[in-house]
Amino acid sequence: MPACYGPMDIRALRYFVAIAEAGSISKAAGHLRIAQPALSRHVHAIEEELGTSLLIRTPRGVTMTEGGEQLYSSALDILRQLDTLPDVIGTRGRVVTGRVVVGLPTSASAVLATPLLLAAIERYPQVQIHLIESLSGFLREWVQTGRLDLAVLYDAQESPTLHVETMLDEDLWLVGAPERLAGLEAGVAFRDLSRFPLVMPGLPHSLRRLINDMALREGVKLTVAAEADSLHIVKNLAATGRTFSLLVRSAIWNELKAGMVTAVPIHSPTIRRSVSLARPLLRGRNRAAEEIARLCLSIAADLKRRDLWGNAETG
Repeated sequence: MPACYGPMDIRALRYFVAIAEAGSISKAAGHLRIAQPALSRHVHAIEEELGTSLLIRTPRGVTMTEGGEQLYSSALDILRQLDTLPDVIGTRGRVVTGRVVVGLPTSASAVLATPLLLAAIERYPQVQIHLIESLSGFLREWVQTGRLDLAVLYDAQESPTLHVETMLDEDLWLVGAPERLAGLEAGVAFRDLSRFPLVMPGLPHSLRRLINDMALREGVKLTVAAEADSLHIVKNLAATGRTFSLLVRSAIWNELKAGMVTAVPIHSPTIRRSVSLARPLLRGRNRAAEEIARLCLSIAADLKRRDLWGNAETG
């Protein structure tokens, strides 16, 4: 083996992480501006050094083996610690640099992703933000294990592994075609939801669990016409006038403004969930993540004041 590829160095770890996150050696090569054969040689050298296969090559890209998953997790920890060293020893003064991985559920991403990225680009141009959109349950696991620096979670609880800050509360609304909900502007009682054919995410989606638990407590049998874990599909089906959905308003702002759907409040009782920002506790100080966390909280507070996210201020 050529000496330049061993022992394993930080550059090789960064290359492997880039490939794992891109899901393709060619995509990672384009992002890193490195020739694909050279990148493949680095991966092969790591595999030889560790004595195990890290990636499964397919015509559509690569997936990680069990060993690859373990290296990916360890490499993230190592690289993050290196990125925070300048903050610890104070060599960069007040300039914030680094990489921050933020996880957002789909409905939160619809309202938070764009203003967060625009504000971060303007205020912290030397911080690289990587947004990951996924189900809240997956995000909870990933932030606990350190794969994410920050994650927006629903109904999250403080734990030995998580620091949780509540950003806002938001209610679910009954969503459907405007002509189907005409005359119901004052709202619908929860018990009357049984009259509406609903399209909802399947279990173990956190939203479905929340609705199911409420229905069980209230003794209401809901009519589930179909299940879909895609917010896009759920909204499109509601707009047809043949089905309805239970969503937060922030997830349907564009459709509301376009007149594609309307939303009416649910009462007696309301279906409410908290939205929190979670950070892993089992990790050292990361100034970039701290600044992006503050930015998330500030943007969330502003969106709430403008009644664009969460429940409107009262009093």
